[in-house]
Amino acid sequence: MDNKNKNEDFEITPKLVFDLNLALYLDLVAALEGAGAITYRQMAARVLNISMDAGADGETDLSTVLESVAKGFAGHGDGLSIETLKAARGLREDEAMGDIPMRPSEP
Repeated sequence: MDNKNKNEDFEITPKLVFDLNLALYLDLVAALEGAGAITYRQMAARVLNISMDAGADGETDLSTVLESVAKGFAGHGDGLSIETLKAARGLREDEAMGDIPMRPSEP
C-alpha cells in the first residue's frame, strides 16, 4: 500500500480558493437569512455595490461574478429587480432600502 500523503497531490489554486470562499459565504447568508438577521435583498444590494465598485475599478471579471451572485440573492424573497437596485444605488446610501440592518441597542 502506498504511504504517500494524499494532500501532496492536491493543488490549491486561486479559483479553488474563490469557489470555496463563495460557497461558505452563500451558506452563511442562507443561515443569517433563515435566522431573520438579514434579508436576501439586503445581501443583493451589498454584493451589487461591491460589483459596481469592482467594475468602476476595471475588475470586469470580478464585477460580472459578483453581479451574478447579487442576481441570485435578489431573486429570493420579494424578488426585487437587480436593475432597480442598480438605479437606487446612488439614492439609498445603503439605508433607504434597508441595506444595513439596524444595530441592536445596548442594554
